[in-house]
Amino acid sequence: MRTCFGLAEKPENDVNQLAMSDSRQASEESVQERITLSGINDLSLPVRAMGFGALGVLVLIYFIYPAYPSFVHKTLATWTWGACNPISNFLHGRFVPLAFGVMIWMAYQGTKKMGAQPSYAGLPILLLGLFFFLISMRTIQPRLALIGAPFVVIGFTHYLFGFQIAKHIIFPSFFLWFSVPVPGLEAILTGNLQVLITKACYHTGIFFGMDLVNTGADIYIGGSSVKVAEGCSGIRSLMALTMIAAVYANYTQKPLWKKAFLFVLALPLAIAGNFLRIFTILVLAQFGYADFGTGTWHDWAGLLIFFPIALSGLYLADYLLNFKEKRSKRVKRTVKKSHKVVKEKATS
Repeated sequence: MRTCFGLAEKPENDVNQLAMSDSRQASEESVQERITLSGINDLSLPVRAMGFGALGVLVLIYFIYPAYPSFVHKTLATWTWGACNPISNFLHGRFVPLAFGVMIWMAYQGTKKMGAQPSYAGLPILLLGLFFFLISMRTIQPRLALIGAPFVVIGFTHYLFGFQIAKHIIFPSFFLWFSVPVPGLEAILTGNLQVLITKACYHTGIFFGMDLVNTGADIYIGGSSVKVAEGCSGIRSLMALTMIAAVYANYTQKPLWKKAFLFVLALPLAIAGNFLRIFTILVLAQFGYADFGTGTWHDWAGLLIFFPIALSGLYLADYLLNFKEKRSKRVKRTVKKSHKVVKEKATS
């Protein structure tokens, strides 16, 4: 009886093993045949047709269609280029599309081997972005279309390739908001920064014994005057540093609170860098080099003082935020090397 039962159970075990091996082989084949981001041609024809059709429509409405006929710049792209000008202190907005393209390329390089899983969940996000565009046309407010642009990019990618790929372009997409000219922001920030920098330079100079007289935005020193103009308030430097801090924080930090901290840190760093830039002009004027300070030094101090100090501050904050993690990694590497040395000595 035992022998019979044993003979009866053996074929059943063989069948189970064959079934398991077949399932493993099928799963391996499915993984090998999985569609990747670099293999767009492997997508089904309806998905490709709808995807490229939607892409063509987006190019049409953003770059070709004259959605704002009452403006000199009638398309959304040309309006954005015209609105981001030196007068509005939003010139940095013209460089946002270039940075966006670079970050999208980086995201592509990091996800091109990932499996593409088209999802209809991206359509509501895409429609939300298009809704912003339609509202902007009805209200003649191109800024609304720019606000909706990230949702269009994310929704389109989510629909065509799935969330696992779309999540890698969330930051580059919302980075486009740096190209939105905010009305009134210049007036609010410029005036406050101008007063803050002027008062800080004046009181610091008085503290160090400099003979200064402050009248409005003018600081008089030794028969010369240094005017903290609107362009010297630091608004342009603040905008540029904010963009740099956002990119730096996103690609160097993992926890969200660390990213937010470095991003917010851009404001005090910009104020500190601009303060030192203006104060060095006062120091030069104190020693009789007012013309050089308000001329050549004024033009080059941004590159020689502001950005080195601001970027060094970002790096220092990054180092302090991740000091424990970096220290633990160094300790692990040291222990690993010591174990390797001991092992080599023992074998020799």
